[in-house]
Amino acid sequence: MGNKIIIGLLIFIIGLLGFITVQHYKLEKKVDALINGQGEEVNITPSGPDNSSIANPEGASPFDKPNVDPLGDQFPPNSSPASPLTEVKFEKTTHDFGRIKEGNKASTTFRFTNTGKNPLLISKAVGSCGCTVPHWPQSAIAPGKSGEIEVEFDSAGKSGEQMKTVSVTTNTSSPLTELVIKATIIPKAD
Repeated sequence: MGNKIIIGLLIFIIGLLGFITVQHYKLEKKVDALINGQGEEVNITPSGPDNSSIANPEGASPFDKPNVDPLGDQFPPNSSPASPLTEVKFEKTTHDFGRIKEGNKASTTFRFTNTGKNPLLISKAVGSCGCTVPHWPQSAIAPGKSGEIEVEFDSAGKSGEQMKTVSVTTNTSSPLTELVIKATIIPKAD
């Protein structure tokens, strides 16, 4: 009895493989015919309710799935295009303040040059904590021109080795640049 079941399963599997092979062969022939221009042209038209531009027309079931783009109006035709990309080169991306007393403020400047062919836009610069505050140019930097990002570090409430970052977002091919500041905080003498 067990052998009959195994033989039956093998026959079923062989038949299924044969069916799949024939279907694959037919599909390959259709694709080849379409590629070589011998097949019939296939037109695909969206289907949906009469109000196909409305995602959920009145009276539609919540289970209806009209053939519309639910995000189609996210970028209206009159929206401004994305600014073209450029390149930026920083003189340095790390600054070590060395030893500073707890409670003192220290600042440094990160200089950069727009080395690309389009204006450089810095959309934001964000410190990793409230003790690290960046100040950056709000206007575009022309190609070949330079600018500065000033970073102020407040050591109040800090002690020991500190490392903070400023994440700078620009319209460059690598849009995020990390600037790093380091310091060793010496505790106040009570």
